[in-house]
Amino acid sequence: MEVKGRKAVQISILARVYGNVNADEVIGTRITLKKMYSTAGEVLPFVSSRALKYSIRQALKERGYDIDPFVENPDAVEALRLSDTGRPDKFVDNDLFGYMVTMGRREQARRRQAPISFSYLRALRDTSVVAEFAARFPRQTATSSNPVPFEVEVADFIGRLNCLIYNYIGDFTEDKKQAGAPSDLPAQLPIEERKKRLKDFLEILLTPSYILPRRTNSLNVPEYYVALISLSHGAMPIYQYLDYKLQEEAIDIEKLNMLANLDAIKNKKANIYLIDYKGIAKGLQLAPIPIITVQEAIQNILAFFFSV
Repeated sequence: MEVKGRKAVQISILARVYGNVNADEVIGTRITLKKMYSTAGEVLPFVSSRALKYSIRQALKERGYDIDPFVENPDAVEALRLSDTGRPDKFVDNDLFGYMVTMGRREQARRRQAPISFSYLRALRDTSVVAEFAARFPRQTATSSNPVPFEVEVADFIGRLNCLIYNYIGDFTEDKKQAGAPSDLPAQLPIEERKKRLKDFLEILLTPSYILPRRTNSLNVPEYYVALISLSHGAMPIYQYLDYKLQEEAIDIEKLNMLANLDAIKNKKANIYLIDYKGIAKGLQLAPIPIITVQEAIQNILAFFFSV
C-alpha cells in the first residue's frame, strides 16, 4: 500500500521498565531476559513489539472490543494451520495491527498493512542484568518433596518506544481489492466508529493503561517519562531527537532544539508536541514544542486525522 504523503502521527515515548516482562527462553533453571547487544558491546534489554501489541489487545478487549480468535484449518500443513480471520470490520486488532490470511502453499496470502506500527521498547544505555533467585514449592507437603530452585533475569532500564500511525484506521478500501476478500466487507466503517477505535487505542497507549504480559511476580505497567508527538504528511525523522540524560535526570534539550529547527517544523508543515508525565521538562525553553496533556494530544490527533 502506498503511504507516501499520507497523514502520519509519530509518537516516541521514554519509559522505565523493571523486571522480566518479556522472557526470552529458559536455559537450564534460568529464565532469560530479551536483550540485544550494540556494536560497542552494550547490553540493551528490550520489550518486543509483539508483546506490546498483545498487551494493548488485552486492554482493548477489556473495553468491549472483539479480538481475533484466529481460524484453524486442520487440513492445512502445520505452518499454515492457524491463520488470522481477516475481518478488520469485526475485530479491532485486525484493523489496527493488520492481518495475514494464509491461502495455502504457493498461493498469495490476503493481508492488511498495519496502520499502526511499533518498535521495540529498548533500553537507551548499557544496562546491568541481574538474576533473582526463587523456588517452586510443591502444593502438597511431603517429607520427600523439596522446592525446585530457579533464576529469573531482571533489569531496570529507561527505554524508548516508537510508534507510527497512518490515517486509514477503519478504511478497508485496499483490503477489498484483494482476491478472496469477503463480499460483505465494507469499504469504510462509520466515521464515529473509526474515531472511537483510534481514541481508545490512544488512551491505552498514552495514559498508559496496559499491562505488560509477564507479571507472575509483579504488576508491570511501564512508567512513562515523556512522549514526543508529531503530526505531518508522511513520516519524519523525529525519533532520534528524544533522549534522556540519566545523570541529570532530564530530557536532552539540545536534541529537542535541533528537532525544533527542522525546516518542516519552522515552516509549519508539521506540528510537534510534548507530554511531560514526570515534570522533567519544566523550566526548559521549549517554545517551538508546546507541552500538552494526554487528552489534548488525543484531541489534536483526532482533529488532524478526521478534519476535511
